[in-house]
Amino acid sequence: MNFLLRLQNIGIRSSFAEHVNNKIKLSNIVAFFIILLVAVPFVFISVLNAPALTFIPIGGLVAMLLVWILNKTGAIYMARIFSANVPLFLAAWFTASLTSAESQPPLVMVLICLAFAILPFLVFDIREKSYLIFSATINFLVFISLGEVAGIFASGIDSSFITSGFLYKANFAISILLAYTIVFLLAYIGFQAEKKSRELIENNAEQNKELKESEERLKDNLKEVHKAQEEEKNRAWITEGLSRVNNLTRAHSDPEKLSKDVISEVVKYLGANQGAIYLVEQEEDVSETFMELKGAFAFGRRKVINDKVKPGEGLIGQCFLEKDMIFLTEVPENFVRIKSGLGDASPRNIVIMPLMNNESIEGIIEVASFEILPSFKVDYLKKLGESLATSFSLNKINANTKHLLELSQEQEEQMRSQAEELHQNMEELQATQEEMQRKSRETEEQNQQLQQQEEELRQNMEELSAQADEMERNMREMEAMQQEMKAREDILNESTVLSEADLSGRIVYVNDKLCEVSQYSRDEMIGKPHSLFRHPDTPKKLFELMWKTIKAGKVFRGIVKNKKKDGSVYWVDATIAPVLDDHNKPLKYIGVRYVIDREDIAQQLFDAQLKANGWD
Repeated sequence: MNFLLRLQNIGIRSSFAEHVNNKIKLSNIVAFFIILLVAVPFVFISVLNAPALTFIPIGGLVAMLLVWILNKTGAIYMARIFSANVPLFLAAWFTASLTSAESQPPLVMVLICLAFAILPFLVFDIREKSYLIFSATINFLVFISLGEVAGIFASGIDSSFITSGFLYKANFAISILLAYTIVFLLAYIGFQAEKKSRELIENNAEQNKELKESEERLKDNLKEVHKAQEEEKNRAWITEGLSRVNNLTRAHSDPEKLSKDVISEVVKYLGANQGAIYLVEQEEDVSETFMELKGAFAFGRRKVINDKVKPGEGLIGQCFLEKDMIFLTEVPENFVRIKSGLGDASPRNIVIMPLMNNESIEGIIEVASFEILPSFKVDYLKKLGESLATSFSLNKINANTKHLLELSQEQEEQMRSQAEELHQNMEELQATQEEMQRKSRETEEQNQQLQQQEEELRQNMEELSAQADEMERNMREMEAMQQEMKAREDILNESTVLSEADLSGRIVYVNDKLCEVSQYSRDEMIGKPHSLFRHPDTPKKLFELMWKTIKAGKVFRGIVKNKKKDGSVYWVDATIAPVLDDHNKPLKYIGVRYVIDREDIAQQLFDAQLKANGWD
């Protein structure tokens, strides 16, 4: 069994296609069965009955041995042509040598020739059609010429030994067995092909199933990546929006001017259509709290716009009482009308947000839009409310302090005037001392006036003392507010990488977070350019775009790959904004950066940034 297995594997190579290796195996098997069933038996038959024809079966034996040799040396197509055509050619020669011109070829030999004629279909694959057609055509021509060549090769040998008797029956059995063997091999080939097809179909179905599962996993991963990218984009959008509003708060000290600029910026940045800001005020005489409209953008609400709203009055007043956001998606028909030159329409969404600072409401911001604001824009409004509340609170404290200082200066001027007046009165008193006796009654009256003036002066001094106490109390409140602002700054330092640079890009300020992330000390960074952190993978064009943007007075934002002191990498989402003077010229640059912990997401955002700018 091992011998047959080694025999059929002669000439098999891993570099050949599978169907080629299968046909090589079949050519080896065909050669073996022809030797076993035909060549060897006919050698003995020829030796005993037709010695002159013995060379023909010996030639067949040699030809089949040559098939194995050719396969072994790599001449696989020549080997298969030998196994497909040589047996029929030699059988036809043997048959013609036993047949005279007047007689018919022996039936047994015709059957053997017929079996040999279909050998090309056994040893050649349909994909090798040129060899198959050639070999089959040769066999066809040889088979149909059996009767024609009988007289040419006739040797005068008596053919009765093969047309009757035992040899006739034995050869007849051999021819049938040979035909059965060939048919069986063809059927076996078909069975193997069908089995292979079923396996391929099953493997294909399994692969399709795995492919579908992989596709689902890929879709899930893409969804997660897109979600992370969208969240990161929204956070950057919120940060940039807050930065733009913070620039406005630093540029204005008047709450009314600040309100107008802020509501204009917020409505445009949100892509909304209308907006208004109400600030909390208090009547001095009755200590009554109310909200007063300080800034509006494209505002045309109801038939009359209320400049002052009391707590609990309308949605603005209700928001003040509840200290919570009001989010409307079903707006009454006549509640708000957004107008343009072509017509007007009602908005689909109204957001009313309290501006809260330590549970204390400093104001209300109201925004109307044709489109419902997404959640990240609502989050922007919430964070903006905290920032604006602090800014408006500081503005109020500064305004009150300024008012108290002006009042103190005014009262000081009054006291100086009164002191001068008292001095004049004392001079008049000395001038009239010589006439005191004569004008004692007048002197007593003047003394009474002087005492009255002294009493007024004392009262003024007491009022001035009370005002000084009030100023001291306001100063303490201001110090508490400064401490609160410092606490906010400390929180910002814990979560955000912050630095400031002069106009030439040299570092003038860094926070503790930057020292922690970059591994440089503050002394190592102050006075150095920001190229200290530049990673060689970050293209030079990105920094050229950054300088071009911030020098133009605009805000730059991008994903930057930086280098720590030890050479390792850290990724940041950087927002860099210029601080502008009254002429909109940069005074310095402030950079806010958020560290991106997931390197895979950072790399994807960085690559997308390079591709969007055409730098990949």
